[in-house]
Amino acid sequence: MPELPEVETIKRKLTLDIIGKTISEIEILSPKNFIGNKKDVIGNKIIKVNRYGKVLVFGLINKKFLNIHFKLSGQMLFSKNANKAVFKNTIPFTKGKTMPANTTRVIIRFTDNSGLFFNDLRKFGWIKVSDQPLIPKGIDVLSKEFTLKKLVQLISTSSRPIKLFLMDQDKITGIGNIYANDSLFLAKIHPLRKSKTLTEEEIKNLYKAISKVINEGLKDQGSSGADEAFILPDGSKGQHQRHFLVYQREGKPCINCKITIKRIKHSGRSSFFCPKCQK
Repeated sequence: MPELPEVETIKRKLTLDIIGKTISEIEILSPKNFIGNKKDVIGNKIIKVNRYGKVLVFGLINKKFLNIHFKLSGQMLFSKNANKAVFKNTIPFTKGKTMPANTTRVIIRFTDNSGLFFNDLRKFGWIKVSDQPLIPKGIDVLSKEFTLKKLVQLISTSSRPIKLFLMDQDKITGIGNIYANDSLFLAKIHPLRKSKTLTEEEIKNLYKAISKVINEGLKDQGSSGADEAFILPDGSKGQHQRHFLVYQREGKPCINCKITIKRIKHSGRSSFFCPKCQK
């Protein structure tokens, strides 16, 4: 699932590609993946591209919004020629380099013949038309509101395991499985520790770790993990998977102590950790 660094990377790329373009048509190939009336946005210019947590939002000149959530396997590709969209790399899950493909659910066409292709293998992702941007309840980890003081306040009142707390989008937005695992490793905290048992010093270390792994993910333009689901709008891959600390490193030696990295299933998700370094 694309997390904050992945969605922010898409946002930064699309800001250069689509701001100022006018939507000429929206082809809905899978009704499940498009919510709202497309007539509310056709003929309108995109004037801004924002990100709120893991939600990508296009602001239109008529004050409507197109909100995109990628969920587990969503992708957004941009082509200057939507009628002959050919990419340099093979697009994951399609076995080809052309769009639309078997996983394409929605096509957004612009008046200059360029376009966006929303792909989603599992069909969990969506594009929603709204009168206001869909903003998650939690605090965005790149916002000014994400402070050490606020993190201490939130953690100290929660009895949930710290890994689940970090991934709760009603508390903090943008952190998913990749960056939760690596943040906890960097902070030397076991993923099953109850949140309110953390000391202020541990929370301080965790706060620093979150900022570090998120910003490194941004620098690497996101993570294309083992499933390679995440790609940039030009079809290229992110590079942060080369720098995972514990995520998807089960059976490999810890980069600090050389003890074997373990994996456990926790609330349906895999947690990766070092049994020696993380307490």
